[in-house]
Amino acid sequence: MDQAIQPEQILSPKLDVVFKMLFGSEKNKHILKAFLSDMLEIPESDLHNITVKNPEIDPESINEKYYRLDLNIDIGKDLINVELQIRYEEFFAERSLIYLAKLYSSQLDLGEEYSKTCPCIAVNIVDFLIFNQHDDFRSMFEMWDTEHQIRLTDKMQVYFFELKKIKTDIQEDIAANDRKRLWLQFIKSTTREEFEMLKHSEIEPITDAVNALYSMSTNEKIKETVRMRQKALNDKISELAAARREGIAEGEVKGMAKGIEKGRAEGRDEVIRKMRARGMTESEIQSVLNM
Repeated sequence: MDQAIQPEQILSPKLDVVFKMLFGSEKNKHILKAFLSDMLEIPESDLHNITVKNPEIDPESINEKYYRLDLNIDIGKDLINVELQIRYEEFFAERSLIYLAKLYSSQLDLGEEYSKTCPCIAVNIVDFLIFNQHDDFRSMFEMWDTEHQIRLTDKMQVYFFELKKIKTDIQEDIAANDRKRLWLQFIKSTTREEFEMLKHSEIEPITDAVNALYSMSTNEKIKETVRMRQKALNDKISELAAARREGIAEGEVKGMAKGIEKGRAEGRDEVIRKMRARGMTESEIQSVLNM
């Protein structure tokens, strides 16, 4: 029988700090294992040796607006980086590629053989649209020769999961036993009704994830960390909005100055045209303009 305490207010798994504390916790390793298995279609038997290399959250950095809260995971034969991003970033795809390249290159010390590198996988869960070309919530990229359909290497993969494209309801996904969608439904859920429906899926790791989230939501220390993180993100939004407003204002001032200058130039040209029409010579016109 489920004895999980139901908190008055449930933390959002869509917030990066909550996501990391939930999936990065040692006691929730079975939840992380099931999540990776379902989302990346890796058999759980291949995930027996799973380690979160950066489970800690630096309390001194949580207030930093650009502090990155990702999960760096070693599963023995692969390295996986999982990041959840809820705020739109224009060049997020490029940023993800840079982090993947750093993850891949960090494996070797000077003089080591390239053959020793493990495959690296970037998993990006985003709450905005990146690929308007299709309606699928999952996109996966590898390094290919597009003309000859030859894969350069299987050691770098990038996944994107777009939460905005999950438009089915939870009951429909339960009926279809669509575990990828149900995990993403869990991440994007906000109400007690939604979390309780997910528990009715009777998928044990998802039920455990909901119960773990309930437990976190009653922990005052965790709630304070979440509050600090949310404030930092809100400050970042306000800062970007102010910069955008300043940019618009500066653009308007420059536009007005440019318009005035253009008007002056056009007025000068009209004066010259009229003086020429009266038969004035170029030297006489120049003398008048210089007065």
